Amino acid sequence: MKKLRVRLRNWRKEYLDFSTNTYKIIWAVIFFVLVVLILSLDLIPNQVDLRSGQVSQSDITAPRTITFIDRNRTSELRQRAADAAPRVYEEDSTVEEDVLKKVNNLFKAINDKREFFYYNKITINEASTAQNSNADSEQTAVDKENNLTAAEIEKFSQEEITEIADLVRGEIDYDLSRESLAVLITLNNEKLLGIKNRALDLLETKLEGRILPSDLASAREELRQSAMEMDISRRERLALAEVTESVIAANMFLNQEATASRRQEAISEVEAVEKTVRQGEIIVRKGDVVTESDIDILERLGLQKGGINYYNITGRIIISFILVLLLGFYFYKYQKKVWQDNSKLLLIELLILIVVFFAKIMTLFQNPFVDFMVPTAMASILLTVLISSDTALITTLFISLLVAPVYDMNFNIVLTSFLAGLIGIFSVTKVKERGDIIRAGLNVSFILVFLIGGLSLLQQNQDWTYLIWSIGGGIVNGLLVGVLANGLLPYLEDLFDMTSSVKLLELSNPSQPILKRMLVEAPGTYHHSVIVGNLAETAAEDVGADSLLARAAAYYHDIGKLKRPYFFSDNQFGGENPHDKTSPNLSALIIKSHVKDGVEMAEENGLPAKIIDIIKQHHGTNLISYFYQQALQDNKHDDIEKKDFRYDGPKPQSKEAAIIMLADITEAAIRSKNFNKNNHDRIEGFVRGLVKDKLIENQLDQSNLTLSDLDTIVKSFVKVLTGIYHQRVEYPEKLLKEMKGGNNSD
Repeated sequence: MKKLRVRLRNWRKEYLDFSTNTYKIIWAVIFFVLVVLILSLDLIPNQVDLRSGQVSQSDITAPRTITFIDRNRTSELRQRAADAAPRVYEEDSTVEEDVLKKVNNLFKAINDKREFFYYNKITINEASTAQNSNADSEQTAVDKENNLTAAEIEKFSQEEITEIADLVRGEIDYDLSRESLAVLITLNNEKLLGIKNRALDLLETKLEGRILPSDLASAREELRQSAMEMDISRRERLALAEVTESVIAANMFLNQEATASRRQEAISEVEAVEKTVRQGEIIVRKGDVVTESDIDILERLGLQKGGINYYNITGRIIISFILVLLLGFYFYKYQKKVWQDNSKLLLIELLILIVVFFAKIMTLFQNPFVDFMVPTAMASILLTVLISSDTALITTLFISLLVAPVYDMNFNIVLTSFLAGLIGIFSVTKVKERGDIIRAGLNVSFILVFLIGGLSLLQQNQDWTYLIWSIGGGIVNGLLVGVLANGLLPYLEDLFDMTSSVKLLELSNPSQPILKRMLVEAPGTYHHSVIVGNLAETAAEDVGADSLLARAAAYYHDIGKLKRPYFFSDNQFGGENPHDKTSPNLSALIIKSHVKDGVEMAEENGLPAKIIDIIKQHHGTNLISYFYQQALQDNKHDDIEKKDFRYDGPKPQSKEAAIIMLADITEAAIRSKNFNKNNHDRIEGFVRGLVKDKLIENQLDQSNLTLSDLDTIVKSFVKVLTGIYHQRVEYPEKLLKEMKGGNNSD
């Protein structure tokens, strides 16, 4: 495995370390072509090309066993059961009361309005005004109900009758012709009462039976016939018929909920029709006429293709081109760092191709179990860990949209793909170990169970077999995502030279071989690196830099000292100093060579490029002052040059590298100084002086640190150093004896 990762790193250096836009365009074109090929692969025809009604020229056998739901037959049987389910009707006991009330109100309105009109002698508009402004006048007319004589009624002119009819029409909530109202208005009180009673009798008799909404037309016809058989004048019969027809209503109403429940119950009793085609079974025999059922089986087995659909292919090419163009524009416009890093772009393209190709393979099985196994969340998790959550989010959306044509624009697949990716992103935003990636996969499984179930309920899918298979596929999806993401992560890190938080956490583990070697061979350097790591991590977190990278890089920044540990004061424990026997020039060369040696060791051990860069930059172009001053004292000529006593650089290019430089010199200087380290102000003043010197020497110019950041770094350093060098409380002798006695008694 280690050899494979080394080969990946070498292959990356040879083929992936490109920086020009030419390579960017080449890889983009290759990516687009591969996407189109994957999406269009199923459109290329197979050898079997049959149509319903065509005679087969050969025997066609099933290459594998499949069991599937015959949806057409199942749907047909369920529809029959639903149609045969009886409807549920309920009687509305208030209908009769409402109908009779309408009749009573009609005849009361006729009496009221004609008496009101007769005694007030005003037009319709004037009557309306009088009703609003002079309620006492109307009340007087109402009190004289049934007081008009036949002679008084006969005095109404045709215009007055029409006006009275309009007043009555305004009082009722159903339509009644002016002609029928005119007939009723001109009747004397006795005849009017007779018409009213006949209408009530007819309606009561009719409403004793069941009247469904569908029976309403026939009920009206029967009422008309009964009215026309009455022993009264024709005009009165017609008016009576219209009144009863207008107010009659159905007293039985369909209970939608109960009826729907019966239909669903009938549907649920119809089991899905399963059909099994076994491997080797002859689907179509030579000379047989091919049926629609045969075509369906051939399609499920992937044997039937109807020729190349050039329109479909063109559509997929257009969709792919637009999506790729939008994705590229997004990175160019809103994520410059990703756009300028071709390795990151290539990683994104590779993960997209893997997921889409995996989705295409899943479609070959024609089974609901694999429909929801598209591992979009794998790409989401890896991109979040290796690049950023923003990049992962837009890529997840892109993948989900690309999956749509693979599954014939199935919205369920697209939605579950996108939401599974989101869960993956949210689950690894603060990953601390590889186990977190496995837990992210379990989160995906958990959410997909409810999501798939919710979609099934939303679409009222009662096919429980399909639902169980789909949920099973969702569970396996999450497990597959966790395993694939965890397994691919180290190889992608090596191939694309990226450093994840998981990798940094692993490198920070003291059990790493190079750190264990440092502890044994250069213990002083090891402990110095640990303290520098604590200083750098705290300061980086306070200024918004990558604290995990700062700590890991601090542990390895001095690994070059392993080559000659005894030449460094960290590892000289009161013994002979080898520099006493060497010239200042040689000593300076040995001291600064630990940077070059550290870079070589880091590359041999496969450390990430970010850590190697910090190893190169952690001394910047600082002057090795001690040996430079010694050279000036020993030299009798003026041929001493400062450049021979400076580190080769470069200066720190990032906040993390600059923080480690400051933490390095701070820890070394504090340790070497003999002053009261319990004095907080003394430590702070000393640290500020060290930082100020590096600022004046222009060592921090390229690190993007601001003056405010430097002030925060100083405070962070002082906080950590105060904790390290705090004065310990001396326990009283009596307390020590008591503690000792207590331990003995235990």
